[in-house]
Amino acid sequence: MDTYIGPNLRAAICRFKGLKAAFIQDEYRWINDTMTAFRQLGVHILFSVVPQEIMDDYYPQDRLPNVVRETVLTGYVPGELLDRTVPRLEDRSIDVGYRARKVPDWLGSFAQEKWLISGRFEADAAQYGLTCDMSTREEDRIYGENWIKFLANCKAVLGTESGASVCDFTGEIQRNVDQHLARDPSASFETLRDLYFKDEDNRVVLAVISPRCFEAAALQTLMILYEGTYSGRLEPWRHYVPLKKDHSNMAEVMEVLRDPVRAQEIVDRAYREVALNPDNSFEAMVRQVDRAIDRRYHPEMAATKRCYAEGELVALVAREKRRTRRRELMQKVMRKAKQTVRHRLVVIAKVVAANGVIHVARLTPGPIRRWAKRIVLRHTRIRRLIGIDA
Repeated sequence: MDTYIGPNLRAAICRFKGLKAAFIQDEYRWINDTMTAFRQLGVHILFSVVPQEIMDDYYPQDRLPNVVRETVLTGYVPGELLDRTVPRLEDRSIDVGYRARKVPDWLGSFAQEKWLISGRFEADAAQYGLTCDMSTREEDRIYGENWIKFLANCKAVLGTESGASVCDFTGEIQRNVDQHLARDPSASFETLRDLYFKDEDNRVVLAVISPRCFEAAALQTLMILYEGTYSGRLEPWRHYVPLKKDHSNMAEVMEVLRDPVRAQEIVDRAYREVALNPDNSFEAMVRQVDRAIDRRYHPEMAATKRCYAEGELVALVAREKRRTRRRELMQKVMRKAKQTVRHRLVVIAKVVAANGVIHVARLTPGPIRRWAKRIVLRHTRIRRLIGIDA
């Protein structure tokens, strides 16, 4: 836990008598350590992306007594995209776009779909003459405003559910896989699965909607998605075009993609019923958080000190910045001092060594001294000849 919350901050959180809530994502590993940390910190509310139907598999109530376990989404509709002017589908230059990264093998077979869908679709799309812009390479990733522009220039975008099909409660699965790959980087996913997590893969599947679905709906881009539940927010053929995981219905998908009227109908419904749905907004999440706090709050959790005024907060931040600058300056001075001390120690050691050599040389008989001198001179000539001492 020290990697994320240092001992001093952890102790302060433990002493705090008010209501404590934790938000967590990417919670498919170190689950036991996570629950231990929540108990130690005295967390009252856990906001997790784990669906309620498998919440007990991840966070059993007896391991987190008196903790309210709330399911939230991985993301919500960015409100600033709703009023954005976007090109019509027929005016967009990319037929199908996609970006993803190759995820670690220890996340299980379900997570691999995120990057496998790209290669499979491109191979199928070649025979249909589609203009595709897809990549799973890290250097091709797109961020910020450039990602929004890219998505708005695609007639359609690929997608899968987010999540994992392996619950690594102890972190042992990840350690074993990483150690194996360090020895043999060419090991296949199938080999690693059969060796280290065959029984765990797909035992409990965490499958939830990706924030990218909300972005696509808001930017009125057609979604071509692997079949799934998508946290109950999307319906196949109504909000997206379902693609079977073996790609056996590619021809059916192409029919929609090449039918502007039908594609526009799906896009329009996704915009109205998903992007504009208040339940998918950040405001809805805030209301859910407020309700959870109201359920778990008790009067004894009330503040015993007055709240900081705005000016006091500004002063606190300024004081912390001054402390940080002083600490950085002190660290710089200490590094310089250590370098100076090391340099002086080296000089002293060289002087002592040189005096020792002179002393030994004086005690050495003449013939041995002359022989040693010839050896040194010979080695010196050779080193200069081959350019070592040039």
